[in-house]
Parts: sequence; C-alpha cells; structure tokens
Amino acid sequence: MKHIKRFFVIILAIILLVTTVNPLSSDIESSANFSGVITGSVVNFRSSPSFGDNYIMDGSDRVQLYSGQQVTVVDTSNPVWYKIEVNYKGSVLTGYVSSDYIYVYDAPPEGPEESIPSNDAAFETYLTEQGFPESYKNSLRALHERYPNWEFKAIHTGIEWNDLLANECNKQGQVKNLVQSPSYAMKYNWLSTKVGYDFAKDEYYPFDGSNWYAASDELVTFYLDPRSYLDETHIFAFESLSYQENTHNIAGIEAILAGSFMHNTKICDATSQRDPDTRLYSEVILQVAKDTGVSPYHLASRMTQEMGNSNGDASNGSYIIDGVSYYNYFNIGAYDGSNALEEGMKYAANINTPTGSYGRPWNTVQKSITGGATFLGEDYIQRGQNTLYTQKFDVVNADDGLFWRQYMTNVQAPSTECERVYTAYANNNLLASGLTFNIPVYLNMPAVKSVKPSSFGSPNNWLKTLNIEGYSLTPSFGVNWNNDYSLIVPINVESITISGSTVNANARIISGMGNIALAEGTNYINIDVVAENGSVRTYNLSVIRGSASSGNTPAGGSGKGDLNGDGKITTIDIVKVQRLIVGLDAMSEERLAVADVNGDGKVSTIDIVKIQRHIVGLELIP
Repeated sequence: MKHIKRFFVIILAIILLVTTVNPLSSDIESSANFSGVITGSVVNFRSSPSFGDNYIMDGSDRVQLYSGQQVTVVDTSNPVWYKIEVNYKGSVLTGYVSSDYIYVYDAPPEGPEESIPSNDAAFETYLTEQGFPESYKNSLRALHERYPNWEFKAIHTGIEWNDLLANECNKQGQVKNLVQSPSYAMKYNWLSTKVGYDFAKDEYYPFDGSNWYAASDELVTFYLDPRSYLDETHIFAFESLSYQENTHNIAGIEAILAGSFMHNTKICDATSQRDPDTRLYSEVILQVAKDTGVSPYHLASRMTQEMGNSNGDASNGSYIIDGVSYYNYFNIGAYDGSNALEEGMKYAANINTPTGSYGRPWNTVQKSITGGATFLGEDYIQRGQNTLYTQKFDVVNADDGLFWRQYMTNVQAPSTECERVYTAYANNNLLASGLTFNIPVYLNMPAVKSVKPSSFGSPNNWLKTLNIEGYSLTPSFGVNWNNDYSLIVPINVESITISGSTVNANARIISGMGNIALAEGTNYINIDVVAENGSVRTYNLSVIRGSASSGNTPAGGSGKGDLNGDGKITTIDIVKVQRLIVGLDAMSEERLAVADVNGDGKVSTIDIVKIQRHIVGLELIP
C-alpha cells in the first residue's frame, strides 16, 4: 500500500570528463583521488574543516572557488568537509570546502574493503554463525565494540540481489520508489530517466503532488543495500518495532516529536478544541503502544514523517463531513496522486471502505492514533515486516508475496525515520541498552556496498540540433534515440562544417564541431556531448568522400594515446579512454594498442594519468 509522504539509489553516471591535472608532485596517488566540480556560485576555500576565520588567503584576498571549477577531491571521510586540491595561479593549493557545494565524479574504491577480525573471538564466532557476508562484518564489529549489548540478527531473505533490483527499481508500470525534489533545486541524479522523464523536452513529471518523482536506479539501489545503514545512526532502520516496557518512555517520544506541532502539546490545543481529549500527544502515543504492542518511538516517528512539522488538514480536524471532524495521523489510504489527502480522509471517515476496520471512523485523535497503530501491527509488524526497512521494502513477507506490501513510496523514509529514533535513544541515554537489529541478507550481493549518487547535475546529453552546412543527413536528424548518421560528399570536398546545439543548456559539445577535414573514402566523426553530471553521449557520423574503399578508420588512432586519430593528444582522447574502460565503446585489438599507453596489456585509469601528464608536459608519449 502506498501513502503520501512529507519528508525529504548498478551504475553511476559516466564521469571524469577532464581531470584537473596537478602539475606538481603529490604524496597521494592519482588513482586514490576523485575528480569533482564546484557547484556553488562562490565557495570559500578553508585551511581547516570548519567554519570561522580560517580562509585560505592570496595576499589580502580570500581564495574563492566558482561554479563549474574542476578540483581534485583528496579525502571524503568527513561527510561535511571535503579536502581538495585546486590549481591556483600555477600552484596547487590544498584545503577544505563544504560538501554541500561540490559534486564528486568518481565512485569510492572498486574492490571490497579488507575484512579485519576483531579481538572478540565470541563475536567473530557469532558473526559466522549468523552468516553475515564479509562486507557487513567490519561495520558490525565497529558497532559491537562501542555497544556490546546490541544484538545483530541476519535475516536471510533467500532473494537474489539482481531479482531484488528488478522488482524494486522503477520502470514503466512499476513505480514503487519516489524521492522529493523541489523545483528550485532539482536533485537530477536522484531522479529516474526511465519513467517520468522526457529526454527530448528535458522535463521530469511528478508521480505524487508537485515534487515527488520516480527515484533513479542508483538511489533505489543505495537505499536497498543493507550495508548503507550499518552505522551508529542508521542501524535503527533495522531495529525491532515491538513495544519494550523497560526501554520506551515519554521523554524518548518527545525527543522524536521535537520540532513538530505535536511536541509537548496537548491534543485539544492542536485541534482547536474539536477533540475533548486534553492529554499530551506523547501520553496518548505511549498508551496506544502499550495497548497494541507497537513501539511508541516507531509511532511517533511515523506520525512525524507523515504529518510533517505543521498541523495540516489530516491532523487538525478541519476535514469535516456532516459536522464531524476526521483525522488520519498515519495517512493510511492516502494513495499517491493528486487527491492523496482526499483519499486518506475518506478512509478515515469510513467512506467506501469496510465498516469499522481498525476502529473507524476516526473522528477523534485518539481513534486515529489507535487505528493507525493497529493497522501497523496487524498488517506489517505481525507479518514479519517489523523494521522500518522491511515496511518500506517487502522482502520478508513471502507467504503473501514479496515486494508489494510496502507502507510508503518515499525511498528515503527508513533513513530519515531511523535518525529520529536514534536521537530519542541518544537523548535518553538508552543507546547502551540491549537492542535487537534484524538485518536482511541477500544472495549474490556485490562485494562492494552501493554508493549514494550525488544529486548534482542534469543527465541530459542529447543534441537538439545537428547540421552539416550545405548537406542533409541520412536519416534526417531528430531528437530521439538514434545516434548514427551518414553523409556522402563529392571527391573534391576537402572539409565540412558541423554545428549543433544541446537540449539542456548546461550540456556541452566537446568534439566533432566546426570545420572538419575529410580524407578520401570513409571518415568517422564522433560528436561527444557531455551532460552537466559528466555523462557522455556520442553521436556517430560517417562521411564518405568519393569512394569508400580508402580513408581513415574508427578503430583507434595513429599512435599511443591518440584515440580519435586527429594526430594529437588532447582531453578528447581522455574521454575516449573512459568510454573503453566503462564499456560504452567496444574494445578491439587496435583500440587496445592505442589506449594502453603504459603497455601493461590493459586499459585503466593509469593510462588516463599518462595522457594527462603528456598534455601538461610532465612526460612524453612517443
């Protein structure tokens, strides 16, 4: 069942267009660095990872970075401040910028992290008995060292990882995961381009309200991966959601409600005296938890997630039928769509639904909270979906069929809700309690945990126009999925002039434009378009000058590093090597011979570094 949300993912974008080259030596290997781009209009460059009077100075002026400026990201271990290197007036400066204003192109290390057993032999035996994969263990060891009373249970779902992705990632006719993206700051790389997006128009279409869009495969994958939650805070996505008398209390509930209209508030105050109940919300929630067996922290978190901070139509008694106010604090029955609120309130009022189920009609706040808790208990928790994660992703309820009984479509809900629960435990000094966490395990998972994509940058790398001065293409150019075009010119035509434009204003055409010299025979011209997020789309133009029996070939270049065969080594050749590495271009023997600059028999990022050093004059490729 899908419900309305209130708060705000296996392939990353093809990236690393032009790495900023460090002309000075560095004690950090290039392969360990990531490429990035500044996204803020003017960003302060700091000498230490904090706010304050710690600006890096050039004389009396601050060194500031600007939108679109390429940088090298040295360290991302601090999620708030990234350590970077940047070329500045011929020198390389090292400092820190806020992670909010930088987009990191490259993914973390390709291989699995080394598994380092702890000194706790009993815990090591327990991990083995539970059957946790090696890629889970380092994180669990760290948590066990800090909280030895915590218990981690492996829930072996029996589900193949690829089957999980196939059933959860959005596709036509199957939109299960949404993400919120405000129109003034679109989170482009978090949004799906498979559904709800028109490349030709560069338009996204919401699936709920005005700003809830289908989530991208990368974002869905990140939130599906249990390893994304194995830290002190987000492990609470796997906490058991049953009531614990010696653990749950009013103070913890209030900690979760903090910032919302329900915090330290009496019910009558929040509903303009329409409900005679004068208890605090926290008091009602705790009593309902005792009556239904559902964790009051879960109830408070879910109510805050669904209602938001403001007292709206679903909670303030303003939805009135025949003089009676109705409430729906869990937005049950509020299916995604333009009339989600209306559907939810009809459910609360018991209109067009079975009479009396879950104590409806919910004409008091008490009835709404009790009914919602009963619904959660009977339809989810008692069916085995007893964690925030399994309520979002139905991976344990095999008897009723998997993947469909999912409480919400907000793909980030388990992550945001568990942060509130963690805060409640932390504020009440309960983190040392004997808590139980039920952690899913899937079959044939990748050895490396999934990476959360950056939200920055449109992925649209389509051409809007493509023109050859004086000639017509075959087929006629159109804004569609066709990338291959051809042209025949007379033998006496020594060059052609190519022009074009992009659908998205922030995309760039980096090759194939302008006056292009033609050899006799068949000429292959690649027109590379780079999206704002760094992904590349190549249009292939074959131009026959006279007879096609002679001329250049598309297989490689004239020498090491010259992938596009223009007789020189430039950043365009870097893009060509990248396309070979990620499999967008086929690897032939001839291409391998040209791209394998260091001669180790393979094409890798080391070859890219060699080309970069050649371009800036640090070494020479013969």
